[in-house]
Amino acid sequence: MGQLATALDNLANVAVSGVTSYALDETPEALTGAQLPALVILPELAGESPGLEPNPFSAGHGTLTVRVTHVLLLSPVMAGGGLRGALPVLAAAVDDYAEALAADPTLDGALPVPLHFSLAAGVVVYAGIDYHGVRFTHTWTLHLE
Repeated sequence: MGQLATALDNLANVAVSGVTSYALDETPEALTGAQLPALVILPELAGESPGLEPNPFSAGHGTLTVRVTHVLLLSPVMAGGGLRGALPVLAAAVDDYAEALAADPTLDGALPVPLHFSLAAGVVVYAGIDYHGVRFTHTWTLHLE
């Protein structure tokens, strides 16, 4: 397995308390209430933050920069829990996620350089449904051999 595939597998294995995490080959077409909250690696996400975006690389430098979006889906907006109920749960999940990655910033050695991520909390659309959620956009630097 290549470096990117290994890193994606290891990202899916990051343990966040109370959250089900899905590997790329297990990505559900839609989610039921029993599957939430969930972390999904999105191979495609419309807008400014593509789910998986390999950037151009330089053979002379031997590196590839990749952006990967890992999405936390908490609950459907239409479920009626409201933003007030969702925000404390989202904040706790962000804390758990950040702590898990801080403990393993190279995803079990799959990344030669510790990862960086930014996040955006709000409404996330998945399978045509609006969810309270968070988009974690990772930036990884891979060394090519």
